[in-house]
Amino acid sequence: MENVCIIGAGWSGLAACQVLHERGIPFDAYEAGSQVGGNWRYLNDNGMSSGYRSLHINTSKKLSEYRSYPMPKDYPHYPDHVQIARYLDDYVDHFGFREAIAFRTLVTHVEPAEGGGWTVTARHRDTGEETVRHYGSVIVANGHHWDPRDPEPAFPGADGFTGTQIHSHYYKVPDEYAGKRVLVLGFGNSASDIAVETSTVSERTFLSIRTGGYVFPKFMFGKPGDDMISPFITRVMPRETQRWVMAALLRMTIGKVTDFGLPEPGHKLFNSHPTVSESLLPRLGHGGLSVKPNVSHFDGDTVHFTDGSSEVIDAVIYSTGYKVSFPFLDESVMAPTDNDVSLFHRVVDPQHSGLYFVGLFQPLGATTVLAEAQSQWVADLLQGRAALPSVEKMRREITRYKEKLAKRYITSKRHTMQVDHYPYLAELRGVRRRGARLAKKGRGAALEPSLVDYRPEEVSIRIDAAPEVVWDLISDVTRMGQWSPECRRCYWRGSKRGVGARFIGINRRGRVFWITSNTVEQSERGKSFAFHTTTNGVRWGYRLERDGRGGTLLTEVWDVSGQNAGQRKRTASFAEMMLGGYENHTEELREGMRRTLERVKAEAEAPGRPLNAVPDAERSTTATAAAAERSVEVDTAA
Repeated sequence: MENVCIIGAGWSGLAACQVLHERGIPFDAYEAGSQVGGNWRYLNDNGMSSGYRSLHINTSKKLSEYRSYPMPKDYPHYPDHVQIARYLDDYVDHFGFREAIAFRTLVTHVEPAEGGGWTVTARHRDTGEETVRHYGSVIVANGHHWDPRDPEPAFPGADGFTGTQIHSHYYKVPDEYAGKRVLVLGFGNSASDIAVETSTVSERTFLSIRTGGYVFPKFMFGKPGDDMISPFITRVMPRETQRWVMAALLRMTIGKVTDFGLPEPGHKLFNSHPTVSESLLPRLGHGGLSVKPNVSHFDGDTVHFTDGSSEVIDAVIYSTGYKVSFPFLDESVMAPTDNDVSLFHRVVDPQHSGLYFVGLFQPLGATTVLAEAQSQWVADLLQGRAALPSVEKMRREITRYKEKLAKRYITSKRHTMQVDHYPYLAELRGVRRRGARLAKKGRGAALEPSLVDYRPEEVSIRIDAAPEVVWDLISDVTRMGQWSPECRRCYWRGSKRGVGARFIGINRRGRVFWITSNTVEQSERGKSFAFHTTTNGVRWGYRLERDGRGGTLLTEVWDVSGQNAGQRKRTASFAEMMLGGYENHTEELREGMRRTLERVKAEAEAPGRPLNAVPDAERSTTATAAAAERSVEVDTAA
């Protein structure tokens, strides 16, 4: 497989790196800065990031974390840029692909190569050294919040304005606006944050809004607001019903935006990207911030508005969005017009084989999870697990997508790439299934998980307890159901416990019965414990390692390489029927393993449990299996 080039190491580029690294697909990533993180690296030396000192995420931690790597439990619901940057560093180091990223390296040109693939030219920003390399495919993940868009056309008289004018991209701290009269133009998240923040130090801050909109609080009923969003609401419930429900919740929690001096929205809820802010409405309600309509023209130090009013202004901050641009691509390859980019399911360029885009969307939701899902699809295509339809079919999908946007959203450069979180995830699952069928049809053979480059799934966690203590927990076969990664909750059926017992598991799709038939293959106290499930050919177990700090690094392993053809076929059929595909089944198992380890950690670190156990003699497999027949009271709810 030819190497893949990934451009950018922010939210989206890192997701692509992790997925390709996990799949064993060789790649090189290029990052203009000296660290990962993009906009979340405050004062990033890549010269393109727009983060300001008070920046926090506006989707909750639960929605924003990568599904392959959760955020720390001690993080707040809405972490700031420092915490997010640290999380991204940990993410890279956890999966171990930092060496594949070329830092301080700017991609200057990407062009189709003769005979196929792509020629990529990159320049080191410190030494000026240029490299030219050939890649089979290119993943563009350079983001779309780095090329600021000023008002188009410029307001009359703006060139003669005596105060300062900047784009919000360059705003960092409010200090320089102390005692000044400030005008912020825009009604997005950044405009709201900057208007509120400058109003705490300025003589007066005005927020100029061209069209009205809706404001979503970050918290509703004591919980993050996006907890109210679910797959059922966004995928099953009719949009008019969604509007009615959300409008009712907004009325109960914040009232009407017009009560705070904001203009009446000229469109329906969800027909424009909402503003997410916990502080805008209270600040308006306290009188610390004033609302103005759109600017009419400038005259010296005075700004005139469309309602005939005017104000003397010292500083103007334009929060007027960004251009979607790719300076390393020739216009013959990709030339966005008013942020309009024609991509099949927002990822694939139908005109150029091997050119993919990750994170090039404006989500009602979080970027991370969607970028992960996009990257999984790209990896399918790179490995031949999925295929693309004809160019004509791809064009038809793009046309349908644009028609839907035009019907739903108000006309704006902001709404050319809009996606809804859960519906778009479902869309990507669907296109991966269809792509798998196309690949299967093209190969003329059954689609099975590739075992040529197969690597067992592994998830690790650190536990503040000695390996012997942890081993005693995981080797207790009477609690097998509790430690099953496929269970959300597991219950024993009958009096028998452990090996060969029957239990009911409730996963995310409903109740599934297992009648286990297992043999214990490894049993070394404080070091390892593993089962072989003969009914489906799966081996699963644990490795324990001392971490040098009195604790344990516990790794759970799930290995299906021992499955025969019939077992693989049944597993793939189950995955397709219950979870929408084998990759989804794998992701479900990975998530289950993570939750299992968290349960083990919670129990091992429970108050009263000794943190350091004296190692006993090694316990034999026979003794462990015999323990399965003892009548032991267990916590049946995992």
